[in-house]
Amino acid sequence: MNAQSRDQLEEFDSLLEDLRKQLLDACTHFDIWLELWPTEDKVHVINAYKGFFVPTREAHRNQWFIKVCNVVSNDRRAPSFYRVINMLHKNARLAPGVDLRALRTRVNSQKKLLEAINDYRNKRAAHWDTTVAQPLDPVLVGDSRRLLEELGKIFNEVHYAHTRSQRWAFKLVQHGDTSLLLDNLRVAKRQTGTIA
Repeated sequence: MNAQSRDQLEEFDSLLEDLRKQLLDACTHFDIWLELWPTEDKVHVINAYKGFFVPTREAHRNQWFIKVCNVVSNDRRAPSFYRVINMLHKNARLAPGVDLRALRTRVNSQKKLLEAINDYRNKRAAHWDTTVAQPLDPVLVGDSRRLLEELGKIFNEVHYAHTRSQRWAFKLVQHGDTSLLLDNLRVAKRQTGTIA
């Protein structure tokens, strides 16, 4: 293996690891945001500590938007699927057997949702645009979950083609820490008689 090939291999390894971390962060922020949504069984405890939970929920939602934008960014410096596709276009031996056209199509099939996410990121999460006159397009929970699942599958396919190993492939293991915290707070508040 020549020096150029070795450098490309190291760069691709590093890119995949950074992309995995960004994708994991996106999934984690998404799950925490959902767990902090004030459903009937959680609303009383969230309201009891709303000074903490409301801004925390908003912070996780904003980070979810930012992280998703990172993984689909066209910026050549970002740890993104587009950068992976571009590297594979230049050197298909980095992940033999990956169908670049199909990969590009799968990412692009999410275009409308990704545009809404990017719009929210640019106008509310990372920046606050005071000139926004009309409401932003909604980003639905089910669509968001399917997007994350699809991005995880794409990552796993590329990773496996690159390494022939599932060892470090992307898999989110939900811990449920947020729900556990809310449950414990609910029990504590019941014991003190301050919550129903």
